Amino acid sequence: MPGDRDPGLSDDPGAAAGELGQATQPPPLDSDESRSATPQRRGWLVPVCAVTAAILALGAQDFATHQPPPPEPAPATVTVPAGRAELIVRDGDLVEASGSVVGGELCAPTPVFSDPCPYGIWAPGVWPTGGATLRGRWHQGWLSNIRRMPYAPTSAGTLEESDLPDTPPCPAPAGGWRDGEDWVDDQVHEYLQAHADQFAEPFATHVGNARILVVEVVSGDVDQARAALTAIYTDNLCVVAAPGGHSIAAENRLQATTGEAVAALMDGTGRSGIYMASSKDGKIRVMMVQLTQPLYDKLAAIGLDHLILDPWIRPAGP
Repeated sequence: MPGDRDPGLSDDPGAAAGELGQATQPPPLDSDESRSATPQRRGWLVPVCAVTAAILALGAQDFATHQPPPPEPAPATVTVPAGRAELIVRDGDLVEASGSVVGGELCAPTPVFSDPCPYGIWAPGVWPTGGATLRGRWHQGWLSNIRRMPYAPTSAGTLEESDLPDTPPCPAPAGGWRDGEDWVDDQVHEYLQAHADQFAEPFATHVGNARILVVEVVSGDVDQARAALTAIYTDNLCVVAAPGGHSIAAENRLQATTGEAVAALMDGTGRSGIYMASSKDGKIRVMMVQLTQPLYDKLAAIGLDHLILDPWIRPAGP
């Protein structure tokens, strides 16, 4: 089981290529930049420093009324550049994206399971399916001149797989790791917050049935830090040096500035098209339906040096 940091905050609000028919009159849109049949269910997610974060359970949704998805290819990794104006899509641009098709909409890969398509764009003439890659001309919330491509999902606009280690990055103690799930980490978290410049956000990993809390020391003496932590925490603990890593203090500053500014754009209406944001490599990764010029301007005002722009719908060429 991969290692995992604590959850963040969540708000629940292929076939061969062929031309498909173009609708002469697209359905009305709910907003200037995105369309949803149920705007009250718009979801946003900003994983923050997890000491005080809470997660709201999302209801499961049965998609049995739609065609079952084809075998899922492994998503191709998309390089996500920071501050790239060439990711902007404008009316009539040729674009491409992959996702499920529900009720005439190509749906963004959002983690809101209580709604089968909380964010999407109209794709007239495309049959419902669990997985499709479409190329077409983008307009305000819909596609024309749609061509269905071989299904080839990418990582654009999706949650990434955890890059945390599967096993603890330090050897087991002489007696081995003690079996059991130990979740009472409050004393450790309090200590780390009091010395936030010295430590990265902790995470848990496993060896068999044993849960091990991993603490990375980004600055200062690792032996002193280990001694202090083992004095207050008697369960499975791995303390390792990670010099130059992203500290809790740096993450707190990032969330209090850039994170809050991005969250302000995610106002629950869905009009911005941003459906999720997370911390990555000391920046805020912003996942959105598409990057329009107005949205790009708003993000530029926040500061592109601190953002990774990751739109789901991307330009496909001239």
